[in-house]
Amino acid sequence: MLEQYLKKLKFYKDVKFETKGKQLLVRSANRTVLQEQTQNAFKKDKIKFKPRRKATEVDVVGANQVLVFKPLKAKGTGGLDFEDQLKEDLDRWFKGEDVKELRHGDTIDGLRRLLKLKQDSRFYVEKVGAANTKRPPVITRTKLTVTNNGKGKVADLNIKLGNTVKHHLSLKFTNSFYVYNATVINYFKSNSSTVRKMVNEFFGFDGYKMGQAYGKEFSANTIKNYNYNTIKSRFTDILKQILGPDIVTVTKISQGNNHLNNIKGFSHKVSISNLTKDSYGYAIPGVRKYSFIRFDAQVNGHSYQIDFQFRGTTATDTGPRYLRILFKAR
Repeated sequence: MLEQYLKKLKFYKDVKFETKGKQLLVRSANRTVLQEQTQNAFKKDKIKFKPRRKATEVDVVGANQVLVFKPLKAKGTGGLDFEDQLKEDLDRWFKGEDVKELRHGDTIDGLRRLLKLKQDSRFYVEKVGAANTKRPPVITRTKLTVTNNGKGKVADLNIKLGNTVKHHLSLKFTNSFYVYNATVINYFKSNSSTVRKMVNEFFGFDGYKMGQAYGKEFSANTIKNYNYNTIKSRFTDILKQILGPDIVTVTKISQGNNHLNNIKGFSHKVSISNLTKDSYGYAIPGVRKYSFIRFDAQVNGHSYQIDFQFRGTTATDTGPRYLRILFKAR
């Protein structure tokens, strides 16, 4: 069976399977990468397949199901559930419930110690994640500025006393998650060759290869040799901005494994390693639709692989329409 074959592939370790009629849905943090890896495995094992009209669907010869590549459900598996569950757990804990009786008692105990919370504080929790605040970027030759990025803009839950917010909490669930999504195609497809050159050089892309990837309207005459230490400094600044100011970051990797930090201002501790020309990948017509920059980083004491993905999100999107930043816990 198709599902049994896929489950034997090492890169399907964290993939969620779902059967829906004659469709086999496979959900992952990055469905584009998973589809590429799967099709490469099919070729290696001489399994015949062909894409369907919808780019994320594949017919596999001999299988009685259509293989469909899907993203994890909103905010990662259980992400929105995690907001509701953590809110309920915090409210119950503030009312005197023992952490052992809570679904996410390990997370609550970590927050209690980090924020020096007291059960008799009369605190309560407000859910604010549904706001989905847009934070568009403004890019110049030397800096990307995340706009509309004030205190509380990235919060999912607020811990309050009366009408006063005591702590803004930004929540992530599972070991792979997106932290930022912004439209950038107007820079990469600008009518101005100066703007195209600027944005490619800001990120460290080869403008000729970008033209090969997406079409001549995306090409740029960029410099040949980049100072990657300068680019690392730019990326460090971007990561500090997107994580938000005055924020408590709550990342639950798994039960008993929580990444918790209480950050004042933008004082996130970010250290990027191994950024070289080999960190860059480009869209390949008919093979891969997006370009990326991939590197390792320590963020607030935790190890991540970070992808800056320049991509669309639907089959009809062309070019590097969005910048999406993906964190994967090491």
